[in-house]
Amino acid sequence: MWEFSLLRLNQLGYFEQLKPDDPNTTDKKLDEKDGTVDLALKVKEKGKNSIGLNGGVSGLEGAFIGLSYTTNNFLGLGETLQIQASIGNLMRSVLFGFTEPYLWDRPLQAGFTVYTTRTSYNQARQYAVLTGQQLNLPSYYLQNLQNYTQSSTGFTSSLSYPLHRSLKRVGITYSFDNSSLIALSDASKALFTNLAFRGISGPNALTGIITSKILPSFTINTLDASYQPHSGKQLFLGGEVAGLGGTVKSVRPIVQYKQFFPMQKRRNAIGINFQGSFLTGYGGLVAPPFQRFYMGGENDLRGFDIRSVSPIAFLPNKAVVNLTNPDGSTVLKDPSNPRLGPYQVPIPIASIVQPGGDLSLFGNVEYRISIVGPVTLAPFMDMGIDPIVRSSQLRINPGQLSDINNTPFGCPVLDIALNCIGGEKLTFSGNLKPVAGSNWTPRMSTGLELQVMLPVINAPFRIYWAYNPLRLDSTATAPTAITRSMFPGATAPFLYRAAGDYTYTQTINTYGANFTLREPRKTFRFTVATTF
Repeated sequence: MWEFSLLRLNQLGYFEQLKPDDPNTTDKKLDEKDGTVDLALKVKEKGKNSIGLNGGVSGLEGAFIGLSYTTNNFLGLGETLQIQASIGNLMRSVLFGFTEPYLWDRPLQAGFTVYTTRTSYNQARQYAVLTGQQLNLPSYYLQNLQNYTQSSTGFTSSLSYPLHRSLKRVGITYSFDNSSLIALSDASKALFTNLAFRGISGPNALTGIITSKILPSFTINTLDASYQPHSGKQLFLGGEVAGLGGTVKSVRPIVQYKQFFPMQKRRNAIGINFQGSFLTGYGGLVAPPFQRFYMGGENDLRGFDIRSVSPIAFLPNKAVVNLTNPDGSTVLKDPSNPRLGPYQVPIPIASIVQPGGDLSLFGNVEYRISIVGPVTLAPFMDMGIDPIVRSSQLRINPGQLSDINNTPFGCPVLDIALNCIGGEKLTFSGNLKPVAGSNWTPRMSTGLELQVMLPVINAPFRIYWAYNPLRLDSTATAPTAITRSMFPGATAPFLYRAAGDYTYTQTINTYGANFTLREPRKTFRFTVATTF
């Protein structure tokens, strides 16, 4: 019972590490009648305030800087107050949270957070990061890449209760999120308006995406410290259910397990961490694309850019191209009346997208070597995979699918009035299919990390170098149904036949191009946080 009490005190993180054999008890009061003894324990309180500063350059956030403040013993009552703010050229976020560990004089832990975020995702920028090349792409090509801005505002509230005389805890969390998207490219408009992830369609399909969900959970925690434990394990089991109102219906089971093994007479420790999760929609809807799984960053795979790891897929869509002469001029419908514009040829296209996975599995291993005082050196290895298991969860909504399946593509023949006729209809699959070699591709990152517990800000500062022996390094070719027969050919006048040859060649070069999928081989980064 004495060791159990010390373990619970150490898990709070309020005091310097307590050990059962330390001479830290005084005033022993023995009650022989009841067979009990009261012990007065000497403790040394740790700094309760934690100030964090992080920054750098990442594929998701661009150049960014973040500041956080946390106090884990607010007003000396064990309450936690948390404030975080991050600003970058691609992402901004603000969060405020408060936790009460002993509500209504009972062992009920209750808390809430309020947040707002704004993220700009630019696939051209991300592609430049992956390839290490500055891209100078024409506007029609940029329209085929993902480029959107997401704004989210919401709150969470939680309540948990420890099971009697144990280190087990049950809890429940409620979350409400209101997100809006501004699609800046045709490909983004197609991805978010054409996937069947919500029951709303029309011009407002990208606004008012409301997620209302609950998360019941069960936890076992025998770790001997809240930070840098040397022994013990922790198991978390939970399941998110969205659909209590709102416009999103999804289910997400979650499991996390971590354990630490003492080494070298408890001076060092080996730590392992595993986390798995699965996401699926129900009720005829699929989960929103931005809630699917993306890996990368200091929280899972340290050698990859934040949220850059995802399967690749091609989304069927349609576009029009101007019929163009070999000299670069467009073929006008009526040269005497330029206001009628050029001939436009409807074509089928495939937009490259990173839809995220619906299964997330990753693990981490560290050997934490205590150097001196608060300095720790940790060789590590991270490995994970986030494939698409259910392609039916990347389902194109019926309206969009019907539209592209009933569009006559091409302008092969001009009638006597020089109007386009003879287009052909195609049949497209109702589900997105991942590109071969990008779906079940495991990623691995290994390297060396220096961890320093900074006494002033009471937070771990980490510098690490990572090498990625398993990464995506391949080429994807856009599946194109564009054929020469979709453009003016042998039966057209020579002028239009030459324009058809030239326009077909230019169209294939533009929409049937190869995409280089190359993730970074090595990474050097700093942060103020822990992976697990």
